[in-house]
Amino acid sequence: MTHDLIQYLLRPFCGFRISFAPFLSVFGTIVFLSLAGCDIRDKDLAEIDFGSLTYCGRSPVSYSHSEKIEGEFAPNAQTLKDYSFHGYADMLYVTAPGDSLHVMILEFENDVFALGFFMNSGLFQEKLPVIKGEYLEQSMRAGRRLFIFRHSRLRRHERGLLEKFVQSFPNYRAGLPQEFLSLPFHDRDIGRTSIQTRYFHGVTTTFPMLVQSYSREALYWNIARSWNSVSEGEWNLWVSKLQKAGKQVRFQQDEIAFDAGNGERALATRLPGGRIVCVWGALDPNTLREQYKEARQSVYDARF
Repeated sequence: MTHDLIQYLLRPFCGFRISFAPFLSVFGTIVFLSLAGCDIRDKDLAEIDFGSLTYCGRSPVSYSHSEKIEGEFAPNAQTLKDYSFHGYADMLYVTAPGDSLHVMILEFENDVFALGFFMNSGLFQEKLPVIKGEYLEQSMRAGRRLFIFRHSRLRRHERGLLEKFVQSFPNYRAGLPQEFLSLPFHDRDIGRTSIQTRYFHGVTTTFPMLVQSYSREALYWNIARSWNSVSEGEWNLWVSKLQKAGKQVRFQQDEIAFDAGNGERALATRLPGGRIVCVWGALDPNTLREQYKEARQSVYDARF
């Protein structure tokens, strides 16, 4: 098959004497490297060699890993479980005589749970250092992990150096999960992004929803999508809960319309493949339908 494909691609040059051996060799190498690079499974914290992770050229003087929720995070144990907590690591670096950098890492099942806990727990300040007793604390998220750095209030570690440390960690990923990219970009309210993992429209849910707020002139609305595919049974259960909560659910072919509260209307559907899309806001029916159709098509076209 490979030989036939190359023959087809090189048909315009059929008047030349060409040896296929070099092409096949190169083509085979490319295929091998591509397949080798397909294993992108995240390493768990338990699989990482913490002793090899340096900060400014220094190795940690101590490190540990646990799958239990303990220490200062014990009061937040239930919340961490709700966000699918996966593991914890603790590292200590001596950065100068009498000075140290304490690094704590929280690992979750996936990116969206890490982002949800980071945004919703109220424990973190992403941009600015926070005073915690004798220490300054800085935090940041990368992929499915949260990094908490603590150091003396008398010595400020440049955020760039901390970011460099995070970037050197295995399976580093920056930015929002790619699922957010499937939501429409225009008219987004910057910074008004949230993740709802236990409740959606006031009723309990078994699937996390990514929510983005939008505005244009005097109009405000929200668009949400499920993190991944949702079974028909889970979808029907959520719709049933909306009905029991008095949301005035109306069924329209493959979608539902319901009262989102505060005078806002909502439309929602479960797309082929299982992803859920929901749009709501204080919009007239035609405008709501336009935003819903765009969001539905955008998520469907994204294929993730």
